[in-house]
This record gives sequence, C-alpha cells and structure tokens, in this order.
Amino acid sequence: MKVLVLGAGGMGAKAAETVAQYDEISGLTLADLDFECADRIAKKCGSKARALKLDVTDPTALHRALSEAEAVLNCVGPFFRFGVPILTAAIETGTPYFDICDDPEPTLEMLALNDKAQANNVLAIVGIGASPGISNLLAAKTCTALDEIDHLITGWSLDDDPDGPMGDLDLNEEGGNAAFVHWMEQCSGNVTSWVDGKLTSVKPLQPLKVTYPGIGQRTLWTVGHPEPVTLPLTFNHVTKASNAMVLNRLDAMGLKDLARRIDAGRITIDEAAAEISGSFSDGGGSAFQSFIAWIASRLSGPKFPSLFALAEGRLDGRPAIAAAAITSLPKDGMAGITSVPLAVALKLYIEGKIAGTGVKAPEAVIDPDLFFGTFHPFCVSPSPVSREKLVSFTVS
Repeated sequence: MKVLVLGAGGMGAKAAETVAQYDEISGLTLADLDFECADRIAKKCGSKARALKLDVTDPTALHRALSEAEAVLNCVGPFFRFGVPILTAAIETGTPYFDICDDPEPTLEMLALNDKAQANNVLAIVGIGASPGISNLLAAKTCTALDEIDHLITGWSLDDDPDGPMGDLDLNEEGGNAAFVHWMEQCSGNVTSWVDGKLTSVKPLQPLKVTYPGIGQRTLWTVGHPEPVTLPLTFNHVTKASNAMVLNRLDAMGLKDLARRIDAGRITIDEAAAEISGSFSDGGGSAFQSFIAWIASRLSGPKFPSLFALAEGRLDGRPAIAAAAITSLPKDGMAGITSVPLAVALKLYIEGKIAGTGVKAPEAVIDPDLFFGTFHPFCVSPSPVSREKLVSFTVS
C-alpha cells in the first residue's frame, strides 16, 4: 500500500515513523510545505519513504498527491481551517482518510460529508488520536456495558504524575503551543456538547463531581472536545455526554480567569495560550508557588487515571457505573500518544478489520478490543503491561 502522510511536524513525523514499520507499506510519502523538514523525517523512515513539498491550500497539487496514494493520514492543523478542505479532496480522489482532529466544530462539519463519502465509496475516520481516539474506544466499552446511560464522561488528567502513562508528556515540545491555543479555544466562549439527548451550546469549565469506582470522588472541569458530540451518535442510549479535565482547583481557577478575560475581549486566545505556556516552561515558578500547587493538588482529591471513560446509568434496572482506563501508552510524549493510534487505525484498515464507507468517528467503525490488541505492543510508558492489563475495566 502507498500511504501519504500530510504534515511533517511532531505528529506527522511519529505517524510516518510508525507506519514505515509495516510490511504492507510499499511506499510512504511525507508531504509538507517545508521540504527540508519532510525530507529529514523521510530519511529516518527508510528506503520506501520520500519527501514531497506540498501546499495543502493548492487544490491541484493536493489532488495530485492524494491521487497517487492508497490512504492518507492527515496531521495538518488547525483542523478548523484544513480539516474539511483536505477531507473533501480525499473523498473526491477516492482516498481512504484518517486524521487526529480534536476540535468539535470541524468534526461535525466533516461528519456532514458522510453521504458524499459513501457515494464515492470512501472511508474516512475522523479523530483517531489520544483524545479523541483512545478515549472514544474506552467509552465504547463502557457504553456497551450498560442498558441506559444518564451521563457519559471522557476525561484526561493534568495532574503531575511522572509515574503515570502520560508521565513523559511535554507540553512545550513541538506542537505544544498549538495545543495551548486549542486548549484555550475549548475553555472559553461556548462549546458544543450533548445535553438532554441533543447537541447543545454550553459554557466550558463547569465543575463536575465524578466518582470513579475503586478510587473515589473528585471535581473535574468540563472542556470542549469531539467525544461528547460523536459518541451519542453511535450509542443512542446516552442522555448526556461531557469531556472533562482532571486538574487541581488552583489550576482550574487560573483557567477560568483566562477564559473570562478572553470572553471580555481583554486578551486574545493566543495571548492566553502564551501565558499558559510560560507557566509550564518556567519550571513551576518560585518555591512558594510550587508549595501552593502541591497543597492544591492534595486538596483536590484522589488521583484519577490519565485517560479514561466513565458511564453512569443503569444495568438490569439498577444504578450502575462502568469505567475504562488505559494503563500504559506509547513513548515520545504528545506525538506518541496521538500519532500511534492513527497508525494503528491504518493497520487495522489494511488488515480488513475496519469495513464500510462514509465519514465516521472511531467508535462507529473500530472494534475496541481489536484496536487495543494492535495498540498494545507500542505501549511502554510508564512501563509495559500484559495485553489483559492494558485497559482497566470495571462495572459496579
């Protein structure tokens, strides 16, 4: 199979390096506006890889590149700008498409292209990274465990846990600033979520008390993300869905202050992102600030899993909670936990384990157990675990 990877930044590079290991890949093209960057990564991927200088805003050049590929992995962001045009081009050229879109609005816009993709016999999977991606498939396990779901929650932890699966995550690595900008976009203004069985515009950074089986209760903070807008489309017994962050109250108050300033027009999203980036890169500030942060973390409650899904509802007519969490993740920080799932989805597609056409979220077409079985060999952080222990799953 000939594969095109769009974007030679941290995400695209990791996706290309992973895909290059597959025996089924006969050719790998790494395309970027920066040819030297793409060429540098292509050389790391071996003899079957090559670099291509490509401006994805040039429709003719984009169509030409897609026409020569048998599948495309799109790592070009921001997706609110590039997601729909690139997916549209892939549909028009009949090229199977996979991406790591983590914005809810373009996700919905791309899902709206489902009929066009089906008419062209094309499969596109949107948002198969860490969150969304892994989180969706964890949620799928919880959704199939309960008869009714009052509230479906996907979450990720920003607690400082060097021994956790995301212990080597460096938010100041390449792509980190874009992550901060995305973060502030989804923490300010209004975001789309699922409330009372329908898509609804809501304010983010709302406190959410969650009890995780075997761990305890603490307050999480809601944030805009694709999971709440896609999961109920597949699992129609979900009444409400939220995406939430695990972070201490001090950090939550800091984010709320930034969001208020953005909403009031006092600072831009980019300026807010720069403030957050500075707080991560300065080593945590003074000893006093570090002490206050430590106290805040202890007052916030028990430590939750790094990446998880939890469904509150009923089973056999009785109240029940189903929870699933990942216990180990790929190395290489943000790039690893985001791009390896993308490459794993391609592997499953090549092996004929993902079928159908149309534009789909991961949970609509990927079997969670097949995914985690293929994902398992890449998971080494904080340490390798057995396949049976990769996903912690409970129903209580």
